[in-house]
Amino acid sequence: MDQARYHLIFEGFKPDTNKTALGYTLKTDLALTDAQLADLMAERRTVLKDNLSKEEALKLGKSLTQSGLIIKAHALAVNQKNNQEDLRKHLMDGGIEQYFASKYKHADDELDTQISLLVLAAFPVVCYLLLPFIGLLLLMPLLSFSIWTSQLGAALIQLLIASIFFIPLIWLRPRPETVEGIDLDHETEELMVSLCNEMAHFLGAPIFNRIVLVENPVLRVHQSPLQWLKKQATLELGLPVLEALNLQQFVGLTAMRMTPCASTFYNRTWGLFIQWYQALRGQYKPWAVLLDNWVLPMHEHQYNRGLAIARDVVGHEESLRLSRIDKKFTQMNRDWPEFVEFCKTLRVRGSDWHQLVAKEATSAKQDDEIQALFRMEAPSIWALSTTSGYQKSFNRSENKPLFTLPGVRLWQQFQRYYPHQERFDSKLIKPVTLVPPLEAPKKKNALNSLILNKQAQDVLNAQRVKIENALKMHAKPKKEKDVAKLIAKWRATSANFWPEDFQQHKLFPMAKALYLALQATQQLEIWDIDNKLLDANQQNAKDHKLTQLHQKWLEQIAPLPAFPLLNSEHKKLVEQLALTAPSKDIANVSAQEIQNLYPYWLSFLTIYWTYIVGQIFAPKTLSDEAEQATPSE
Repeated sequence: MDQARYHLIFEGFKPDTNKTALGYTLKTDLALTDAQLADLMAERRTVLKDNLSKEEALKLGKSLTQSGLIIKAHALAVNQKNNQEDLRKHLMDGGIEQYFASKYKHADDELDTQISLLVLAAFPVVCYLLLPFIGLLLLMPLLSFSIWTSQLGAALIQLLIASIFFIPLIWLRPRPETVEGIDLDHETEELMVSLCNEMAHFLGAPIFNRIVLVENPVLRVHQSPLQWLKKQATLELGLPVLEALNLQQFVGLTAMRMTPCASTFYNRTWGLFIQWYQALRGQYKPWAVLLDNWVLPMHEHQYNRGLAIARDVVGHEESLRLSRIDKKFTQMNRDWPEFVEFCKTLRVRGSDWHQLVAKEATSAKQDDEIQALFRMEAPSIWALSTTSGYQKSFNRSENKPLFTLPGVRLWQQFQRYYPHQERFDSKLIKPVTLVPPLEAPKKKNALNSLILNKQAQDVLNAQRVKIENALKMHAKPKKEKDVAKLIAKWRATSANFWPEDFQQHKLFPMAKALYLALQATQQLEIWDIDNKLLDANQQNAKDHKLTQLHQKWLEQIAPLPAFPLLNSEHKKLVEQLALTAPSKDIANVSAQEIQNLYPYWLSFLTIYWTYIVGQIFAPKTLSDEAEQATPSE
């Protein structure tokens, strides 16, 4: 007789199923909790019934499938807990300490790996310790007053030389990344804090003195210089990660993230180097790239080391799944800061990030029975005391999102936009300086992006001077430049950057209309003069002009289609931007409201312009050439 026990896992609804009616029917019939019902309505994987015999599981599973659910039955592994309450109680009653009772024995590194780590650590040691120490030795004689009275010139030269030794320390001082989110209270979230810190102690990694919950799909370990000295760290924990991974997967992935600083030797060498390396990348990335021959192999070594640790912690089969899951996160990590900036600028938020790894989380499993302590198919979000409370806190933040897209879809849309921005950044071109030419230049001159950027700024500065003189802000009017000549010079320089066949591109007519709207928004920025510098009459004149420019701006954006990457229900750009205005009435706003709103409009249109002009500048594909060769009817 089969003595195995099973639980039934909800994995989704069949097409054309009335989710709401069925959900509330199942809540009554199966005595579901509010949390289970919430997971059901959000189509998150959740346990509907646990600890069933094979016959009971088959009978109930068939009934639920006929009702319109997608159900899978999972056999309980050895020592697996049947529900979240049992597992929570077991972990809090000593289960965590029992699982991580001993210290993890790290594999011995080869000699060349140890030497590489020491060489990498030597860079920050020289920068932060050796050079400043030499500088201090040179400064010591200068503490004597007699030196300054008898040998002033030599003392000044020695002071200058000594100061040079402090430049690397100042220029490459560590700048810890600010983690914005909700700090988990160690008492309220005792289970999560204990789990992470017991794991850190087990691996010999820095203890987490901060665990910050964020609304993005990230799981990252940060260290400030002070935390490095104290062997502490900050864990940036994304709420979507907990929604996507079960507890076993979460433990394994967290162990992989701890790996680079796991063990004292790695924390003191690699941990110190990474502080210096991130500062170098932030100041001048090309110099950091010169170290890739050392850094990239070390990253690969750390990744393989993390997989080995995860295999020992959660089992072989789960580590293979974590490898695939981690690759998805790794693909995002490279451009993640730019993605966050993209979302902040457009005020768009991703939702349902758990879909990023949902396929991996529901894949068929071969149980590693010795690693059964953390195995439960439910997402590990249950390990927090509350989820709705944290989500409400995110929603109350300043600059609430205006748009919401499924997280995976939002990331895909960013990937469509970012290559265009990257192309311009690599050439030091500001996209807003690429004014559309009136005609193709007969002869192209050498390209110089710095001159182009300067000429565009010269036009704005000249316009600003004319405005200040018009408002009579100076007792003696400033000398004005011929704006028309500056614009003609700027336009001629810009024309050299455009592709030869730009006029035949299908997006060029739209690009011209969009650039007019962008320029109208820039005029709002130029007229945004601090009221403290103006008297009452000047303020009235400024407000009147802002209102006139706003009406002109409305005329410019009226025919433009909605920004396609947001996939909103709006068909027109004006409808998207109207979400920023009070009562969503963008036509009737005061001068003060215009001053408050135009920075978002300008940032939005800059991204829109970059996306459109980037497609015109993009290298042609075969399909583009075929389309252009086909005569229009």
